[in-house]
Amino acid sequence: VADLRSALGNSMPDNPTKADIVSVSLFRDGASAAVVGGGCITDNSNQTPCYEIVAGASRIVEGTSHLVDYFETNEGAIRLQLHRDLPEYIGKAEPDFVANLLKKGRRTLLDRANIEKQHASSLNGSSSSTSVGAGSSSTPSIAMPNLNDMDILCHTGGPKVLKEVANALGVTSTQMHSSWEIMRNNGNLSGASNLCVLNHHNELARHSLYGSADSTLHGTSEWAVCLSMGPGVCLEGVLIRDVRRKFTLVPIYQTVDDVGLVGDNAVIRDVANVDTRKVVQIVGGGIAGLTLAAALDPKQYNVRLFEATNDVQEKGYGLAIWPNTMKILRDEIGIKGLDLRTSQSMTINRKSLKQKLEITPPREVRDKGFMQRSSLLRCLLSKVEERHPGCILTNHTCLRVRFGTNQVTTTYEVNGCTVPHTCDLLVGADGVNSVVRKYVSLNLNSQAYGHMTAYRFLVCSPSDALLEQTKETWNMSISSEIHSPCYHISNENNILSIVVLEYDGKPPSHPRPASMAELQDVAQRSGISFIMNLLHTEKITDLMCYSTFHVDCAPWHQLNAVIIGDAAHAYGPLTAKMANLAINDAHTLAGVLNHPEKNSLAHSLEQYELNQRPKFEVTRIRTLRHLQLYSPMMRPISSFLWRYLPSFILNYFGSIFAYDYAIYSHQSNTARVDKRASACDGVVGIKCADPLWAFMKQWMHYFVAFCAALCVGVHARMH
Repeated sequence: VADLRSALGNSMPDNPTKADIVSVSLFRDGASAAVVGGGCITDNSNQTPCYEIVAGASRIVEGTSHLVDYFETNEGAIRLQLHRDLPEYIGKAEPDFVANLLKKGRRTLLDRANIEKQHASSLNGSSSSTSVGAGSSSTPSIAMPNLNDMDILCHTGGPKVLKEVANALGVTSTQMHSSWEIMRNNGNLSGASNLCVLNHHNELARHSLYGSADSTLHGTSEWAVCLSMGPGVCLEGVLIRDVRRKFTLVPIYQTVDDVGLVGDNAVIRDVANVDTRKVVQIVGGGIAGLTLAAALDPKQYNVRLFEATNDVQEKGYGLAIWPNTMKILRDEIGIKGLDLRTSQSMTINRKSLKQKLEITPPREVRDKGFMQRSSLLRCLLSKVEERHPGCILTNHTCLRVRFGTNQVTTTYEVNGCTVPHTCDLLVGADGVNSVVRKYVSLNLNSQAYGHMTAYRFLVCSPSDALLEQTKETWNMSISSEIHSPCYHISNENNILSIVVLEYDGKPPSHPRPASMAELQDVAQRSGISFIMNLLHTEKITDLMCYSTFHVDCAPWHQLNAVIIGDAAHAYGPLTAKMANLAINDAHTLAGVLNHPEKNSLAHSLEQYELNQRPKFEVTRIRTLRHLQLYSPMMRPISSFLWRYLPSFILNYFGSIFAYDYAIYSHQSNTARVDKRASACDGVVGIKCADPLWAFMKQWMHYFVAFCAALCVGVHARMH
């Protein structure tokens, strides 16, 4: 079966009329074909069919011949003129036409059931006769649902035609998803559009069966009604069934005559097995997305996590872990096997200066240190698979988001095809370059260059000399424009993770492999002996270069969608906190969803943002204060302080890092939604968000105390 008429009929006549121009403009070229076979397909057959044609119907709608004028001239040109009332007439005729098509389909299934019963009786040697007819009460071996549980594959005769058909049949846009997708992307392809719509539906069904375990996919119903229309006006309909699917929850009809268009007498089996959980889609399989999936209650939520790459993984670089983050992972979520290399102090390397700086965690628990990203990801993956088996779908690239009344539909690219997924809540955990953020914050570009070029690499087999320098401390190398942390990331292996950050080192760019010569040039400019010696004596691996970006957007939630982690806020690595904030985001969001104060998703998402935004504001201010130390304007001042007042700058430098994020508890959060958060709400260990202001106040107190003591001394001396 093939259709090439749209390609042949879209050429402009030599002397076109206004109607010819409109007609050619309406239709697009296209061709379609399908292989249709007869007979029975058995399990042993080498054929792999997609659909079974259960029933078909055609009808000429009386009194409509004037609505479509379609003819061929003596010169071979094809002329088409359409009346403006055509969509309305089609809509009026469809309900009765579809009802008869469905009745014909049910009769076919009942006839088949009687034939199967008669055949089984003959094989068993039964002498009883079997009635084969429409009135038989045999139960079909294949049961047909009502129209509301079928997909509608309608000819793309135009947006008004699709709307009239949907309104007349009482079906949703979800059921007509394939028709609307072809309409938007390809337009009216004349007769070729019928098989184009069916092909789109077939691709969705194929990915639902073989590329995804998500039952919420559009176009994955076992049954579909194919509708078309043409000159006459003629209606065409085919009832098809996807023979690749095996459904257990299907309506069983007692008789043909008792069933109307919506199947009022349908009897549902196994209703108790219907999944009533809310569907949560998480876009992004990084630390934030996996933490959220691990924390969500599987009894309340059907979680699906979509990752763009072929595998959920990260390189083995390190990240700082602060005490409350460790408590969330280990105690709140129950992550096992965490390999944390504790480190309580920082050693500053700055040319002639080498001092040990103690940064004390603002808790008695001493779980402050570093961890390998890949190791943390493996632990999170294990927990996610334990709580939500089979929920991770890889190779799904998020393309766009569409909001409905109570649901949101996200379209993904999968192996060159577009596949939509519908959910009750969409969570964007897709990082700095988030697609979801554009639909939530309504800002096409929330990124700003963070003025830092980062070179990240590993030392997997450090020398004894390097181990001696780094085994107990977190090394920080600092020059006027360079900042370079170096730390151990595993208790099992002596692996060092090192980042060299240079202020305005390179123009903004995407992550890329870097050369040793490029890194050595940066180290040479820094003048820091620790980095230069390390590059000359150690073997480094996984050298990458990337630019830091700042993301600061509002809001973080919209209708039934929300963003977390770097998708909502990214502010570089200068406070060693962003991964911790992403984990804290995920835990807080899971907390408000698992224990909602009100039966309202909007209220829960508002709670999440009110809890988390003050935490980000503290991190944003402290990141900018740290960044200022390397800016051209501040370099002379910071160099002076490092040279002549090292204790002063060391204390200020340490104060930038010395805070932690509070852990969300639904039991203590009842009043937060209704009040404006304070500057340090949700943060522990500090009283002032701005470290510069806090430090100036502290030294002002010292100065006032000194002046007071001096006045007292002078006064005493005078008397």
